[in-house]
Amino acid sequence: MQTSPSEKFLQSGKSTNELVLRVGQNEYEDINILISNADLNSKIPQLNPFTLQSFIKDKINHHTSIQNMKFTQQGKIILTMQDPVCAAQLLNLESVVNIKVSTDVIWENITSRFLFYDIPTTVSLREIVEELTRNDGIEIVEMRRFVKQNNSRETPPVLVTKLGTRLPGYMKICFTNQKIQTFIDRPRQCVKCYSFMHPSRVCEKTPICPSCGEIHSGICQAPQKCINCQGEHSATSRGRPFYIKGQNILELKGRNHLNC
Repeated sequence: MQTSPSEKFLQSGKSTNELVLRVGQNEYEDINILISNADLNSKIPQLNPFTLQSFIKDKINHHTSIQNMKFTQQGKIILTMQDPVCAAQLLNLESVVNIKVSTDVIWENITSRFLFYDIPTTVSLREIVEELTRNDGIEIVEMRRFVKQNNSRETPPVLVTKLGTRLPGYMKICFTNQKIQTFIDRPRQCVKCYSFMHPSRVCEKTPICPSCGEIHSGICQAPQKCINCQGEHSATSRGRPFYIKGQNILELKGRNHLNC
């Protein structure tokens, strides 16, 4: 396992290929391999499906395991299968029909995330991994400790990502059966335009006021108006319909290991 100096994050030392091959020993949904243009600023052009199929048949000897192929609006290709060997072979691709590419697996379909509480910061992430691996026989993909600045809390929650989609109610650690909680992420919102459709780093819009939805400087004195639903509340209110809908979608995806 590879750990950060601050002991807030620890990642498996195994490669993506090794982890994908090991997923066959666990319960999992379909394996989805994402193929992107190696140039981050470019999309994969809309290739002829028959040309792409011929290329894959020539390069991947487990190609009969591929169940579906689709092009995304972001100019990427997603290939779906249940065979870990086929997935590992696709991950080795460096080019597709003379286009240099990068590959990755969509982890949501083959992993589970859960929270551990009441683990002191004096216990290292590496020790937690060793305990879980020895007592529960699970393969850890990564582990993160939520530590806030200027917070003296000695037992912050630990987020664990494990290989396989089945989660038991308890796991044994330090001679005790610890109850675990499925991790449900929060909706991500752009802090420039306050849309839920993209992250801030790719937003090209002029920053607006989260309270009134207009462009101005200084303290906002206008009535509150949500830029997303036009309601009489701030765009950052957690009670707004768009946030609640996003949270419900994330909970559905998290509990059912969906990636769409």
